[in-house]
Amino acid sequence: MLSDKKSAQAEIQKAFATLKQQLKPADAFFLFFIGHGSGEDGTYKFNISGPDYTADDYNKLLSTLSVGRIVVVLGTPASGAAIEKFAGKNRVVVAATRSGQEGNDIVFYDYFLEALQSPAADEDKDQKISVWEAFKYAVSGTERFYKEEGRLSTEHPQISDNGGDKVGITVKDPPLIARSTSFQVDRPIVSSDPKMQALLNQKKETEQKIEALRINKDSIPPEQYDKQMETLLVDLALKNQEIRQQETKK
Repeated sequence: MLSDKKSAQAEIQKAFATLKQQLKPADAFFLFFIGHGSGEDGTYKFNISGPDYTADDYNKLLSTLSVGRIVVVLGTPASGAAIEKFAGKNRVVVAATRSGQEGNDIVFYDYFLEALQSPAADEDKDQKISVWEAFKYAVSGTERFYKEEGRLSTEHPQISDNGGDKVGITVKDPPLIARSTSFQVDRPIVSSDPKMQALLNQKKETEQKIEALRINKDSIPPEQYDKQMETLLVDLALKNQEIRQQETKK
């Protein structure tokens, strides 16, 4: 966490240099902006100690990291001006506003943090809060706040997934990466039975292949996608059957 004088440009560069050494290609990296931002002339700046960095500056730092996924949460006014800058493949960008013109103080981020600890935000009841679930919960809380206060809403949260256009919670197809990326660590299920452990590992591997295929659906011919998905779903069903049979032997 970089705050106060530790948020100066030199400290930020130092932090990213350390992260570059620590992070692995399979990791997911989360970057949170908490504080005040501005979007004059469409250029997003996040207020730090000393000269501010722009979205372009942070994007250059992010490009130095070799990670599987990046989630950027912009919990500041005017953050909508940075969405297009941060958007990209294998990235999720959450912003409290839809443009740089929405520069008033925000309440979205309070609800977003609340979502990370609220069972009500866990829609699929998998004991984890996905980026999409937190976003939906925070948007609902934000809208409720302005309605109860009888005020005109001055913030309209947006999300961009895998380089796609920024959208709100009414989007027809919920974003895949935001849905499949959670804030809790997905710890592997461990079994003392070597055969069961092997089956659990194989199941997890198949689930990851299904997730990756869904994310890359638009880049694969429909017939090829359907064939690959059918094969993986059958494999997953068979693996679940083997796991159930192994459990009954105990």
